[in-house]
Amino acid sequence: MARQRRPEGKKPSRLHLPVRLRYLVVAGLVVAAGVAVAGQMDALRTWLDRQFPVTGMAVAMELRHEDPDALAHWLAERLRGGFFTADLGRLQGALEERPWVREARLRRRWPGKLVVAITEHRPVARWRPGPRAGWRLVNAQGAVFRPEDPAVGGLPRLEGPRARLEELRSRLAVLKGRLGQGPRVSGLRVDARGDWTAHLGEGITVRFGRDSWSRRLERLMRVSRGWGLLERTVTRIDLRYPDGIAVAVAEGARSGLQKGEQASTGGLPPAARLVNGASSQPAGLKGRI
Repeated sequence: MARQRRPEGKKPSRLHLPVRLRYLVVAGLVVAAGVAVAGQMDALRTWLDRQFPVTGMAVAMELRHEDPDALAHWLAERLRGGFFTADLGRLQGALEERPWVREARLRRRWPGKLVVAITEHRPVARWRPGPRAGWRLVNAQGAVFRPEDPAVGGLPRLEGPRARLEELRSRLAVLKGRLGQGPRVSGLRVDARGDWTAHLGEGITVRFGRDSWSRRLERLMRVSRGWGLLERTVTRIDLRYPDGIAVAVAEGARSGLQKGEQASTGGLPPAARLVNGASSQPAGLKGRI
């Protein structure tokens, strides 16, 4: 006689959700967990700021153009957070936007101080792109910066397009090196046509023209050594001639360049000579080599 099977118990039915709805549920749970963690983190941050505030700031380097006390106050106004939570990167970026600050570094010093180390720009020249533009300052690395008052005494003036600033800096360095202990280079300019003009001492203008800068500079140095040209009361030197120069001497000055005077040419062609004659211009005497 066949045995009858017992009816098996019914399995519990499962809730089948659409795939998209499943993802939405999971995402909601993750967001909820994130919000809970963020709330805990905010509470932790608030507790840290309260327990470990920033109690002071110290400027670690001697400054010439920035006032340390004013700088510390300026930083304190921008400080957000406490000793552990302050965003030093943001403060560093804010510092490096100040005109005289070239580089800034911040570090924490227990128990509650922030130490600020600043490298200031060291200006080596004043520069402007044209006669109607305002003056900027150029540091030793060639970076241009513009403080509120760019009138720093004793700096040579560079004038020319931004694209030629590096060339201006390079030729200024060469000119200063060649002159040595001679007259100070007070300015160097290149105009839109490419004409170069240097200003030496208190009133000597040297015209180099557009071409052959190195050759004309060498000619100036040879003549200066031979005649002591830059040691005389000269107002203008024009080097734009193919094989000579023109010189203007202040009126009434005893320059020693009398009419018909001949001197060593210091390497110029043997027939070259310096001849001064009375000039019809009120600026003074003129001579040509």
